[in-house]
Amino acid sequence: MATTFLALYRGESIGGSKLLSLTADPKVVRDFAARMLAEPEQEVDPIIEELEHGRRGALRLVHREADG
Repeated sequence: MATTFLALYRGESIGGSKLLSLTADPKVVRDFAARMLAEPEQEVDPIIEELEHGRRGALRLVHREADG
């Protein structure tokens, strides 16, 4: 079974960022997924909208998995 984890980075750019923290704690992962799912969808481009639906579907699965 795969592990889902979250990483917190800080920097001026993605490439120049430094890792600050990393966790696989199921409660933290579940809470993060729930917060992301609570944000309203705002995309109007139909192609990006499809990507967003896939991302949100994956977040729902992560949330359920972390819930046990």
